Amino acid sequence: MAAFALSLGPVVWVVISEIFPNRIRGKATAIASMALWTADYVVSQAFPPMLASAGPALTFWIFGLMSLIAVVFTWRKVPETKGKSLEEIESMWVAK
Repeated sequence: MAAFALSLGPVVWVVISEIFPNRIRGKATAIASMALWTADYVVSQAFPPMLASAGPALTFWIFGLMSLIAVVFTWRKVPETKGKSLEEIESMWVAK
């Protein structure tokens, strides 16, 4: 869990802040943040029943596999934005 908090966890917040065009960034970021918090709630509610039924090892393997899928997706599909302005990032997303 600590590795997730130091690596993949913050990526979502960076992507949310950069992915939307300037004209809708405020509202879109609010909606995306709400969706993220909803997903976080679903995961936190699913964890105890999974732990009770599947056991700790399988539960953590499942979440670990999901994190691995997220890492591969991020590595392959999310472009590098270091040193780019928001306008340049917007044009990169539009081009895809």
